[in-house]
Amino acid sequence: PPFENRAVHFNLLQERGSVVVVGLGYTLVSDQMDNKTPVRKPSQIKKIGVDVFAGFCSGIGVTLVGHPFETLKVRLQTQPSGSNAIYKGVTDCMIKTWQWEGFAGFYKGVASPLAGQLFLRSALFFANGAYLRWTSNNGQRKLTTLDYALAGSFTWGVCTFIECPLQLASSQMQVQIVKQKSNPNYKPPFTGIFDFLKQTVKTNGISGIYQGLIPNLCRGIPGGFFHFGVFEYMRRNWADRKGVPVEQVGFWPNMIAGGVGGFFYWFTTYPADVIKSAMQSDSIHKSERKYQGTLDCARKLYAEGGWRRFTRGFSACALRAFPANAVLLTIATQVREWGYTKI
Repeated sequence: PPFENRAVHFNLLQERGSVVVVGLGYTLVSDQMDNKTPVRKPSQIKKIGVDVFAGFCSGIGVTLVGHPFETLKVRLQTQPSGSNAIYKGVTDCMIKTWQWEGFAGFYKGVASPLAGQLFLRSALFFANGAYLRWTSNNGQRKLTTLDYALAGSFTWGVCTFIECPLQLASSQMQVQIVKQKSNPNYKPPFTGIFDFLKQTVKTNGISGIYQGLIPNLCRGIPGGFFHFGVFEYMRRNWADRKGVPVEQVGFWPNMIAGGVGGFFYWFTTYPADVIKSAMQSDSIHKSERKYQGTLDCARKLYAEGGWRRFTRGFSACALRAFPANAVLLTIATQVREWGYTKI
């Protein structure tokens, strides 16, 4: 019969007097096992490989679903304020993007995010899996919802150092598009993503690609706590109520839990994201920057529009948060659960 741990569910398979337990890639030996029977212990490389592959698959899904909403969010966040605003709201931004650029406009600059997402999400679930194995002593300790939430904070804290340069490049490309639409005489300083990265490193060194890192960390660490914590709490609570192993809750419960977890990620940290976007859309030349740091940016944004300035673009973000994170966490989770038992 199945042996269940709320953190890790093991399927027991009796074969030739041995018991093989498959869960997070661990082997459990029964007290009744014939001591002469060898037990194969899956390697750490297998576990890491499954985590990385799960992240790779989820990166494709989240980019295809989420990039159009990310495009709208960044354009709304970085457009001029007041009477100079280009878009009246998320619907107007969507309509104008379609009119000016067609369907391709929603995927403007997608090449860099796609390549980046594959790497980022692979690193995300590699870090997440490593933390969970460490904190559970390789499956020997029962994990709690708090453990999963703390794993989320650790995961996003580490991956912010990968995410920040990717989002900086994406923001700068989107800002060029907005400025071109508002000023026909504007000449974009960068011909593309790689030209931007080249000029940034040349101007400010490697630290230049980490423009906006502090608010990015302020978003990622607390956001990750809710992202993974809410996701695991919901799907495990669902499994408890249905009386089934958490691996058997099914596709839609995972989708709902992932979507809600993603919404809480953004709902709890959105002001930090607004600050991050403002700083990352600023000039790469320090002498030309409008904002001299995170606190200075927060003060100036508040002076522009009070507390409401920190909610600009939230509608587009909320529209993206549920479907993108539902896809992200569901794909990664189901690939991991399949990989831990089949590969």
